[in-house]
Amino acid sequence: MPSQNSDAQQASTFTPTTHTHPSPSLAPTTNKLATPLTVCIIGASRGIGAGIASSYARALAPTSTLYLVARPSSTTTLSAVQKTAQSLNPSITVIPLYADITSASSVADLASSIKQHGSPSLDVIVLNSGWAGPEVVLDMTKGKPGDFKDVFDINAIGTFHVIHYLLPLVMADGRDGDGGGVRQLIVVSSFASLLTTGPIANTAYCVSKMAQLRMVEFAGEQFGGGGDAGGVDCVCVHPGAVLTEQADETCPDVFRPYLTDDVELCGAFCVWISREKRAWLNGRLLSAKWDVDELVAKKDSIVEQDLLKMRLRMEGTSSLPAV
Repeated sequence: MPSQNSDAQQASTFTPTTHTHPSPSLAPTTNKLATPLTVCIIGASRGIGAGIASSYARALAPTSTLYLVARPSSTTTLSAVQKTAQSLNPSITVIPLYADITSASSVADLASSIKQHGSPSLDVIVLNSGWAGPEVVLDMTKGKPGDFKDVFDINAIGTFHVIHYLLPLVMADGRDGDGGGVRQLIVVSSFASLLTTGPIANTAYCVSKMAQLRMVEFAGEQFGGGGDAGGVDCVCVHPGAVLTEQADETCPDVFRPYLTDDVELCGAFCVWISREKRAWLNGRLLSAKWDVDELVAKKDSIVEQDLLKMRLRMEGTSSLPAV
């Protein structure tokens, strides 16, 4: 029987061409968003989140609003990201806010703060907050149960809090302009959600990311609305293998040579998603490394075969998609 690791391998090569840096089709400077949007990036203070903030700042149309959210302990780093984003695009408004996504009341307060800053609705939420724990634990009888809970609280419970309190702002009526029809929840996930063995099969991280992936699929089923212009496109995005501060702290030496992807690759891919409504990607797991032109060429087969979702293999159904 094939291991689940083959799922991650298949997913990695879903498009024949993959990228470590934004391709010309993804470059935010040449991939401008046509209409003003209100975008909220959660987990924006460093690493991939900071890269996402820079990518949207470069691409957003004038008069857009960009909310950058981080933990209250990240005031200094978030301020630096805000200044960078504002300098990249002086025609937009960049607002820093603070929240702990593991706390329901904190995320509820975040929703209230967004409204108080004059935004009764959002066009795009990008949830980047995530944690792998203080160490890679490959044996469930090892490590600390408290660390497992902390990882699950951030990656899974935190995702639920964001969907519960902030998605209503994306679905709100009376938005300023029409955002080009864009209503999106983009969650930075990981192909680790497909792993059960290997040097980075960290139980807490992989299981919590699997739960997160399924939760986004639930959101897509409940709020996607298919081809309806009012539906929310809910997607998960694997950002590639990036040597972030967090990865540098915990990554096993055997995996370090693979951490070669650009920190802004994920942000450029998210901007590409936000260029237009993409209901055909709703509820699916994507990779920022994929070639977007080749991905679009697969649109019909993705929809017809309902690809890029987790499935149970059973006898006589071997043709079901692996992810």
